[in-house]
Amino acid sequence: MTVESQKVQSYFQRRAKQFDSLYDENRWMFLVNRVLRKGLYDRVLLTLREMEGSSNFTVLDVGCGSGRNSALFVEAGASRVVGIDVSDPMIELAQAYVEREGVAEHCRFLSDDFHTHSFSERFDYVVALGVFDYMAEPVRTLRRMAAVAGGCVIASFPGVSLVRMPLRRVRYALRNCPLYFYSRESLARVAEEAGLRKYRVVPYSSSGFLLIGDVRHA
Repeated sequence: MTVESQKVQSYFQRRAKQFDSLYDENRWMFLVNRVLRKGLYDRVLLTLREMEGSSNFTVLDVGCGSGRNSALFVEAGASRVVGIDVSDPMIELAQAYVEREGVAEHCRFLSDDFHTHSFSERFDYVVALGVFDYMAEPVRTLRRMAAVAGGCVIASFPGVSLVRMPLRRVRYALRNCPLYFYSRESLARVAEEAGLRKYRVVPYSSSGFLLIGDVRHA
């Protein structure tokens, strides 16, 4: 694991509960976050829309965090979801969450590095939401996603912005966590260097992109 990856791992081990609270509808801050952090929710809705019409499919949830999205994928029709994350506290939260939601039998969580973990299968959807914000080598990560996908890769990328980007960079720098942003052009280069030949870039909220790639046409 690189020094940058270790910084990211340390950050999410320390702040697992704070991130999970962003999705807690019983907290008053949830309503604030729906406005100030609208992209967190929009990218999930767009991903679920891509899964519409499918059934009995499998999902690899890269950087699964506290399992909130994993549970939604099951509700959308996934027969099995495998979540992987480098943060042990996140994995613990994820397991507890899917048990509370009654979907634990469809979910399995791994505390490991996605880049080096040995997967014994390919997944219909390989999803990474809120992951590329912290990836120093996006081409490597996207290429790895495509390698374990049997159908589609879906990933969110934070976009360049005049206000949000510098504020967020300062906030994360103070917490010793790296952060990366993308223009539509730089994202296209990442997709092509990763070997994707058929993909779409869908903008969402004030500044963010969802990359949807069909690996069957890679």
